[in-house]
Amino acid sequence: MEPLSLTVTAASLLFGFLFAGFWWALDRELKFKTEDRHFKYGYALLLGTMAVVAGLGIIQPLHVMARKDPSISTAYAGVLIAFVGVFGYMLTEFGHYNIYQKPKYATRSERVFFWLTVAGMAGTAVWALH
Repeated sequence: MEPLSLTVTAASLLFGFLFAGFWWALDRELKFKTEDRHFKYGYALLLGTMAVVAGLGIIQPLHVMARKDPSISTAYAGVLIAFVGVFGYMLTEFGHYNIYQKPKYATRSERVFFWLTVAGMAGTAVWALH
């Protein structure tokens, strides 16, 4: 298997696990009354991580492959359009169930680990994409 195909395969598996995490998160929130639901810091990490995996791990390598082999350009476009639909779907579901409410509470460690993760992701992006 060539490196680009291997990258897309690994990223696709990771994206699938993250999508399952989205469903777990949504299911968890639905156990609360509507007024008790809120958008946790972790949801931002989940959606952001999914966007990075989709963009850099799947879409960008498929774009490179489609430039080399124009016969897959339609398939590439389909995957790209589908990712927009998947993210729109997830955001719509959160909206439908009124998850976009300001966090009602956040623990100190939750905030610390959120910002450490954001800083770690940003630092890794600067280092890896340099």
